[in-house]
Amino acid sequence: MSISFKRIKSKWTSTEAIRSQKIALSCHKLSRAHIGVLLTIAVFSLVYLVQVNTLATKGYAIRELERDIAIQKKEYERLQLDIIERQSMGALQERIAQLGFVPADRIDYLSPTAAVATAVAKPSR
Repeated sequence: MSISFKRIKSKWTSTEAIRSQKIALSCHKLSRAHIGVLLTIAVFSLVYLVQVNTLATKGYAIRELERDIAIQKKEYERLQLDIIERQSMGALQERIAQLGFVPADRIDYLSPTAAVATAVAKPSR
């Protein structure tokens, strides 16, 4: 009886060893799968961070350009007002006085006479 018990015990031990090896192998396979999942997550996280950084940089550049546009619009409006002021009658009269122009007392208009030479183009043949 003792022999059969040893035999059963050794079978049980070898079966247990095989099971533990299978569990170890499945854990090893599982850990490879985990590593693959972790690497995939790491790659996607890196891509996400790069995209977020790129968008933040572009957002900053857009904000700077919008600020420049606002400054240019203010400058344009200021220049438009300056043009209107310079074209006003008071500004023109002041400029005329600065340049030393005087009002004309008498205006003589010329009328065309026969003594004026005219040129007529000949039609080309």
